[in-house]
Amino acid sequence: MARKLSRSNRKMLGIRIKPKEGLWIYYQLRLKKINQTDLSKKLGINSSTISNVLSGKRRSVRIEEALYQVLGYSSFEAMIAASRGKEAI
Repeated sequence: MARKLSRSNRKMLGIRIKPKEGLWIYYQLRLKKINQTDLSKKLGINSSTISNVLSGKRRSVRIEEALYQVLGYSSFEAMIAASRGKEAI
């Protein structure tokens, strides 16, 4: 099971979504019939902010948390491990 990192620890480690992982996350959202507009309205942000996070241009722990929760993962690290085809430690 993945160990959940605090917000500050995650930023220090530099765990960041890479563009290829962002495409995988986008695909998973589409499978669940969730689009960026719905997610951005739920979070009260602009949908381009989500695009920037998924492309790796920007970091937002709040958006990352929303993504892994919507997709049903226990942590951000578990979601990233799944996108890489690996099990989370």
